[in-house]
Amino acid sequence: MAHCFHQLYYHFAWGTQDRLPLIGRTWRPKLLSLLNDEVKKWKGIPLRHNAMPDHVHLLVRLPPTVMLSEFIGKVKGATSFYVNRDIRSKFKLKWQEGYGVLSLRKDEVEKVARYIDDQERHHRSRRLSALMERLESDDDEPWPEIPGG
Repeated sequence: MAHCFHQLYYHFAWGTQDRLPLIGRTWRPKLLSLLNDEVKKWKGIPLRHNAMPDHVHLLVRLPPTVMLSEFIGKVKGATSFYVNRDIRSKFKLKWQEGYGVLSLRKDEVEKVARYIDDQERHHRSRRLSALMERLESDDDEPWPEIPGG
């Protein structure tokens, strides 16, 4: 892909199964390190990540050759596998089936990175972005109308 210009930034969010608080504070850094390793296996650039007890945020730059659904499926599968095999937390880590993903312009990356960094403060104060915390689809929600379209 050396001859292809791209700036493809994505914010992923996904939760633990049934939104149970399965992500322990003591091993959260290891989980985040595993996320970085998995992103790099896909030739992506991990930009930010954070985890709360019941969900994860991941901000990445990916090459255009990556299919997003395959990427996030493999990342979720690998992280739960390694956590359950190597960390052996008190509870078996299982992820929810779905995920949320937003594509970003380059000038939005820093704002989203700050949001991810400040997860604990946002959750404590309950000042959350409904868009960036969205983990599943609402099939009943209509597509937004395109002005002039």
